[in-house]
Amino acid sequence: MADAPRFSVMIPAYNAEATLAETVESVLAQTFADWEIVIVDDGSTDSTREIAEGLAQREPRIRVVHQENRGSGGAYNTAVRSARADMLVMLSADDLLLPDHLQSFDTFIAQNPEASIFSSSGYYEYEDGTREASDLNTKWSDPSRCQMPDLLAACFFGIGAVFRREVFDAVGGFQEHIYAEDYPFWLMAFAKGFRHRHLDRPLAVHRRNSMQKSADALRVRKGDLRAVRDVMAADLLSPADLAAARRTVARLRLNILARETLSALLGGERTSRLIDRMRGRHR
Repeated sequence: MADAPRFSVMIPAYNAEATLAETVESVLAQTFADWEIVIVDDGSTDSTREIAEGLAQREPRIRVVHQENRGSGGAYNTAVRSARADMLVMLSADDLLLPDHLQSFDTFIAQNPEASIFSSSGYYEYEDGTREASDLNTKWSDPSRCQMPDLLAACFFGIGAVFRREVFDAVGGFQEHIYAEDYPFWLMAFAKGFRHRHLDRPLAVHRRNSMQKSADALRVRKGDLRAVRDVMAADLLSPADLAAARRTVARLRLNILARETLSALLGGERTSRLIDRMRGRHR
């Protein structure tokens, strides 16, 4: 599009009245100004719609789309189809971009024109206000290692991740009405040959609380298992990648069993922290 901005920041919002304004404010505070925000009100039953419309009235770079509830995958699909930019930024309605996020990615993308998927490091913020760095796993710090086996071993930090529109078109969009729609999207994009580059700087914050779907780590892992099996069934993997996928299936099955056992003893959040630290993997 002739007058398209450099970035479209996509924010799916379902009953996000408590956090949406702060999330949008983190975009307004960016040092890089060539962006738009597309908020998709995904059938909210609280005041999310009114908050989003109020934000759009005060800032012309914000647009709001309303739809019946389709889940965050469906909201992202709507956001992509409503966005004007080629570079698409994923941002949940309760997460934050740090002020130099877009500026850093603008430079990084220009330095890596062969890639179509871009991510950074970041922070996990818990309900008690504490933050932990997301870079406990070092697989993504070396761009030469950003291959399918690495994605199968440990998903990169996806908050504020950026991808080109061509990735969406090739994959066919996000799966709807499933849990944790981002991982199967990345898996299929890698399987189709799109390259990923990781910027090893903390540029976003993922706030984890008991109300988020990502807080249900056991259900996320079960979604991961389904996603890996789906990409195996697509017949797109090389023999080496297929072998790595089989190892991932075995690991996820053990992880799920461990979480089910420990959750019964410790509770869900304590289990998530314990296993994430042991494995060096957060999602």
